[in-house]
Amino acid sequence: MRILTLLLLATAAPALHAQAGITASIDLRDQRNDRLEVELIVPPLPGDAPLVFALPRIVPGIYGVMDHGRSAGAVEAFDGNGDPQPIQRIDVDRWSLPSPQGLHRITYSVDDGWEEFDIRFSMGNYRSSEGTVKPTATVLNHNTVVGYFEGFEHLPYTLHVKKPAGHYAATSLPRAQEQAEHITFSATSYRHLVDNPMLVAPPDTAHILLEDIRVTVACHSTTGQAIAHDVARHIRPLLADQRAYLGGTLPVKEYTFLIYHNPSDREGSSMGDGLEHSSSTLILLCMPLDPEAIAQSVYGIASHEFFHTILPLGVHSEEIEHYDFHAPRMSRHLWLYEGMTEYFAMHMPVKQGRQSVEEFLGVVNEKVRMMRKFTDSIPLTTLSQQAMERQDQYYNFYLKGTLFCMGLDIALRERSKGAYGVQELVRDLQREYGPGRPFKDEELFATIERLTGPDIGTLLQRHLNEPGALPLAQWAQRTGLRFDEGTGQLSMAPKATRQHVQLRKWWLGR
Repeated sequence: MRILTLLLLATAAPALHAQAGITASIDLRDQRNDRLEVELIVPPLPGDAPLVFALPRIVPGIYGVMDHGRSAGAVEAFDGNGDPQPIQRIDVDRWSLPSPQGLHRITYSVDDGWEEFDIRFSMGNYRSSEGTVKPTATVLNHNTVVGYFEGFEHLPYTLHVKKPAGHYAATSLPRAQEQAEHITFSATSYRHLVDNPMLVAPPDTAHILLEDIRVTVACHSTTGQAIAHDVARHIRPLLADQRAYLGGTLPVKEYTFLIYHNPSDREGSSMGDGLEHSSSTLILLCMPLDPEAIAQSVYGIASHEFFHTILPLGVHSEEIEHYDFHAPRMSRHLWLYEGMTEYFAMHMPVKQGRQSVEEFLGVVNEKVRMMRKFTDSIPLTTLSQQAMERQDQYYNFYLKGTLFCMGLDIALRERSKGAYGVQELVRDLQREYGPGRPFKDEELFATIERLTGPDIGTLLQRHLNEPGALPLAQWAQRTGLRFDEGTGQLSMAPKATRQHVQLRKWWLGR
């Protein structure tokens, strides 16, 4: 998601280091006709073949087409003398430059994706991959503003942002130079740029300093009320729990939470949307102005999104490492990226003693209730590859995918007498893989079987590669629980054996 494979870059490393990058300039103070004007300065690019300039059709973490090029208009190309060069639109997201020799500059304007984050919307559920640009505040996802050239996504980017002097630009993107109204950022590649959204608004920030991580909480509420310190107070224990749950270390040293809040105008209604990145999460909230409720909502979203720093941002397949912004290949392993991440968020509170077993079962039961609305006729690996086409079934990864990971955790704890579960499995996968070391999609199950055992390989094959319902009753019985097939509810078994109770303690910590 963030960089190209190091193995692929190794042979071309000297050339890439010598290759000048692209410079992008935007002025947030200039919003003519509710649009931003964008200028790209392009270095000489090798080859004489036609170039394709593009904005992403889709971005990592999103499993539906967004067509970010739809917001761009008046795209023009110029040579070093300022003379126009031919450029023609191919489709909604791409433009062709048939004779790019001498290309020096691209200019265009872009509209924002949404005017205000509210509970009414007409296109998809992915506003966290877009943004808004207003004089009062800007949510900037670079994939909606800055374009790239196909085949040259590896080029470094320099980003010049002009802003109101009283606004703070919160982002994990490295700063090269900073003045009151002008900041220069640097990105190692287009993927790195897209991986770092930005909130530019009047300052409302708080910092969380733990032993091995510095976290910035940057907020903007359209009400004008400061909320960052309330949010940070709630997130701090979450990060401490996540560190303990992950074995005593966190996967990143610096992290930024970007939070945009707009009050709901419908009584009793609220909505949240979040999108994970390697070192930040963007969270959009539409809900009443209640700092405690806002902080709790952020906690719920952040507990899932922060775990994404491991899956898939740390451990992932070649499909993600070599992400194609126009026509990505879908990995078979959304059960791992989304299902395991959601399982971590669900399992951590009970394992860390923040939740009772009964409260945990309440969360599980809700997952089971919702899962029953989806089909069992599609294997999760097949659904993963068809995620863009089967949006009607996609949410099942947070349900069936999560509950499968629960069953996998129980099986691992049982076979190791409590010593090894999915937490340890993911740690082992981190040692095997990581940024620049993606796994081959078709080989992951063999790796997990090698790390665990043939019985686990059989479990993966049966419940991920084949259709069918999960054996919830069997898993429940082995942990001293009871599963009612009629109601779909788990509860404490009245006559659990000592062996079953022991497995439940290994699994849940109590």
